[in-house]
Amino acid sequence: MKTELSFKNVYAINYKMLANLKSRFESYCQIDTRIQGLNKEVHSLRNDRKNVESELVSLLQSPDFSGFTEVRMTTDNSLIQIQRPNQWSKAWTMSKKDLQINLKEYFDTTRTPSADECFKFIVDKKTKTLVSTEFAFTRIVPE
Repeated sequence: MKTELSFKNVYAINYKMLANLKSRFESYCQIDTRIQGLNKEVHSLRNDRKNVESELVSLLQSPDFSGFTEVRMTTDNSLIQIQRPNQWSKAWTMSKKDLQINLKEYFDTTRTPSADECFKFIVDKKTKTLVSTEFAFTRIVPE
């Protein structure tokens, strides 16, 4: 139900309460507009960071930098961890469908099923698919 806030169509409401309500909606709109602007700025900054990460990857692929696993920034004392391809695993989730497929596969191939073995089977199978083939960077900023 759409309700237009104006004094024209409201007769039974206390005008002071209506003014307060209108003021709160105006505050809401101002804050929401500011958030939308900040989200656009954050989106642009994330694209900039992604471009810099691509440049870092190009440099870090050089044999000269093959031993680099972290860099301490003296400007702000932050630590940037460098995760190299095939040396780290991505976080994982599993859909209900994938869980069902894994459970079926486990029970189809196991004569004496157990909860621990089933868990190990699923984790081992999933872990193989999570090894990242890309670089990743994690920045840790001291408090």
